Amino acid sequence: MVAPQTRRWMKPLYLLLGLVSLAVGLVGIVLPLVPTTGPLLIAAFAFGRSSDRLHSWLMNHRRFGRFITDFQSGRGIPIGTKVLAIVAMTAAFTYSVGWVVPTAVAKGLVAAVGVWAIWYVAHLPTSRSE
Repeated sequence: MVAPQTRRWMKPLYLLLGLVSLAVGLVGIVLPLVPTTGPLLIAAFAFGRSSDRLHSWLMNHRRFGRFITDFQSGRGIPIGTKVLAIVAMTAAFTYSVGWVVPTAVAKGLVAAVGVWAIWYVAHLPTSRSE
């Protein structure tokens, strides 16, 4: 794949965006309510415009590479991953709305974000391979 042309002054900004997104994605692996997939996709995008080495590392990573490649090519995500994501999001948002968020307005906002996020994942294409 040919890397897109990026203005020289933008490369450090894309690199910073990629590193921050990668950090958020890695934190999201262990902390509920912190996203993982979105930040990793943003990191792949940003690294593709700033660092061939980091982009190659992320795209060939044994855990994340296949998911990023499948998503970018429109093949979707494996059904097991989709189910796990929906169950984890449901549990995290239910816990947050039920016990963490103090006001009714905030509970409504968190619930709305949760419903949207679950709907989004449920409507992503599903790949056949696991």
